[in-house]
Amino acid sequence: MTARPEVVALLTDFDVERTGSEPRFVHRDGRPFTAEEADLVSSATDEDMHAAAGQLAAAPQRLAELFAPYLGAAARETEDRPSPEDPP
Repeated sequence: MTARPEVVALLTDFDVERTGSEPRFVHRDGRPFTAEEADLVSSATDEDMHAAAGQLAAAPQRLAELFAPYLGAAARETEDRPSPEDPP
């Protein structure tokens, strides 16, 4: 099976909006995904993911944008945890 260009395009042009109880896919410019686009993304195959990853690997800034919110949250969680060296 080969990667589907329309799915790869969506995988390289998405963000996750977290403004409600349910996160939702949006385009990088903020437009929400249509129901059809959401269905396409949810049907992504390994081949689609590998092709998208290959395109994103060529764009380190985009990778940084995608992971920044998650890295920030992980850093905050780590800061909130007591250090093993801290007295009880």
